[in-house]
Amino acid sequence: MSITQERLSTMNHEPKLAIIGGRLEDNNADIYQMMHQLSKGKILVFPTASAEPEVVGPETVEIFRQWGFDVTLVPLSVENCATVAYDPHILQLLEEYGSVFFTGGNQIFIADALAPQGKATPLLEKLRSLHQQGGLIAGSSAGAAMMSSLMIVGGTSLEATSFGLVTDPDQAGLLLDQGLDFFKQGIVDQHFIKRGRFGRLLIALLNSKTRYGFGIDENTALFVMGDHAWVTGEYGVFIIDTDGIRIDDHQNIRNIQFSYLDDGDSIDLDTGMVHVAQDKVEVAEKDIVYRAPSCSVRNVFGAYTLYDLLSRLVLGDPAFYCFDSARAVEPIHQMMTIVELQRQISSQSLIAVRNNATRITALGFTASLKKEQMVDQKNIDTWQGATLSRNYGLSVGREARMILLGANPVRSSASSLMRTMAEICQGSVGIIACASASPRSDAYEYIRALESYGVNAEYFDITIDNIDQVNRDQDVLDRLQRMQTILITGGNQIRLIEALLMRSEVTPVLQVITAAWAVGKPIIAIGGAASAMSGFMVAGGSSWEALKYGIASDLGRRGLVLQEGLGLFGTAIIDQNLANSRRLGRLVVACAEEGVKYGLGICEDSGLIATNDNKTLEVIGDKGVVLIETNPRLVRSSSDEFISPEMKIHYAQPGDVIDLEKGMIHRKQTINLANNLLRELIIDLIYECRNDERNETWGETYLRGSITIEFTAHEDGSGTLTLASTMDRRG
Repeated sequence: MSITQERLSTMNHEPKLAIIGGRLEDNNADIYQMMHQLSKGKILVFPTASAEPEVVGPETVEIFRQWGFDVTLVPLSVENCATVAYDPHILQLLEEYGSVFFTGGNQIFIADALAPQGKATPLLEKLRSLHQQGGLIAGSSAGAAMMSSLMIVGGTSLEATSFGLVTDPDQAGLLLDQGLDFFKQGIVDQHFIKRGRFGRLLIALLNSKTRYGFGIDENTALFVMGDHAWVTGEYGVFIIDTDGIRIDDHQNIRNIQFSYLDDGDSIDLDTGMVHVAQDKVEVAEKDIVYRAPSCSVRNVFGAYTLYDLLSRLVLGDPAFYCFDSARAVEPIHQMMTIVELQRQISSQSLIAVRNNATRITALGFTASLKKEQMVDQKNIDTWQGATLSRNYGLSVGREARMILLGANPVRSSASSLMRTMAEICQGSVGIIACASASPRSDAYEYIRALESYGVNAEYFDITIDNIDQVNRDQDVLDRLQRMQTILITGGNQIRLIEALLMRSEVTPVLQVITAAWAVGKPIIAIGGAASAMSGFMVAGGSSWEALKYGIASDLGRRGLVLQEGLGLFGTAIIDQNLANSRRLGRLVVACAEEGVKYGLGICEDSGLIATNDNKTLEVIGDKGVVLIETNPRLVRSSSDEFISPEMKIHYAQPGDVIDLEKGMIHRKQTINLANNLLRELIIDLIYECRNDERNETWGETYLRGSITIEFTAHEDGSGTLTLASTMDRRG
């Protein structure tokens, strides 16, 4: 019998909480079944926090009913609290049911309805009494935030770390208010990993002189019974301990102690003793994946960034890799915030593999947070470029060229693309196909095609399975070094990165490739390999998933997956197969979420020839390339809404030249075709988001539920696009 089951069987009269981090999925059996057990199958639903209680309330009641609950709706709101919160019938109903669930929305609505002007209503007094008698208080999102004595009511992590605590809701910064004090062990924050809320929870703790913070992620619950708590759900809970924190004269914060508890882990809230899930084991040498820090710098307060860094440290070799960091820039006041995570000698890293996915537990880690004032926008642009690009310590010559193709040119209907590629090839061509699921057959397909143009090519048997041996084979490395052109085939870009940046270390094979590029040997990257050339690599997810769910941490979850790339192309995020796969939306979200100004979407049968600084790009092939220019200052992606307004969208045709220094297209083709092709891409984006029959009729604004698409054509091969999405409606 587990410790949780023992508690359940012996502590029925202990106060119980279900603190859920938001986006509770209807099919989360573990959380619903645990709530059913703790509430004895009877629960009242309060849609008080919702802006649409008349919709959210009945929906939530129906979900609980499907899980076998005896459930009733209590329509409490700020508008009717003077009546409902004093109604003897409601108080009697609460006595009969004994347990409650608060939906998501705005936590201020809950506090104002149950304790207007800070004075507890009879309904709140009854809730507190029943809770002390063993009743379950459950809540998701806003229903979780209101449970601590002090609740966070506004502000992002970047705003909190840049501007601190504020009292004016219209001012950028952290907003705090009084919660309802059901959870007395610290401050709760929700949507924690998905919305990058480490910074704002830390600032809330420091400003309130509260020792512990509990950051609970989406579709995840922290169940509390007395002084015992355990984690259930899709992700886990960050526990921040501010005891021992040091703050210097520059307001840099050091020695932030934290742990990450995963599904099945539990903690004694009185002693701090953690009990990990029975299937968790210490990371062994055979489990080590990383030996060096990440190669790209993502927005530290972006979706899953800190979780991804922590996962790397957990799976890292402690002899070589004990810390990693990421940063974010507040663009209006040019303030940079840097967060570093560090493993200590006493830290514990534990893992379990469930359903082919690795679950992590991290105990006794530390973090630091520091801020730096940047000088001007040019400084920010320079920093942003550094996050996207790497030169691997090499001086890149003026002759350096990189050719990026949207799809396999051998199978392309545009014969001109294959001919252009063959003409670019200098001397012998070395083919690397480690991104491919069938590397040998794909490589020989290119060899035969190149031979038909009189180009000699050689296959290099380099895969994720044999990269260790190849890196030690000097003969292979020498032969690759003698090649005058290197061609990297398409396929799965993740396989490519895992091979060339094995355990995040620059492999000898990658060193040969980068050295060849630096001295002017053409590097041709195709399909997924083209995407991998940037610092941020789009690794998975559709446009609809990106707009609906935002950033996801891995391919097993819904949303847009971003991972580190090679960084040889350092001026934009690249996506391939743009037209046929309808990827315009996901490229926009990738740029907006990571604060990157430019995105390049390469269509099938098309490509780019990049100069040494990757700022002058010639379009080749048949269809063309889309240039996206976002405005990072206007992007909103830290709340329930994703909004990327007033983006410039340019369609560049073959023969045109893209100037990333000025963000413009030097056109050599007529613009009529560019206008039509851009229109087709917008129609395809609408089709992707509406998921029904393709409709050629469209207007300037398209609305489908929670996704809004606004497009204004400029009739010069460009247009202005605004994308907006409400990612979580029920909480």
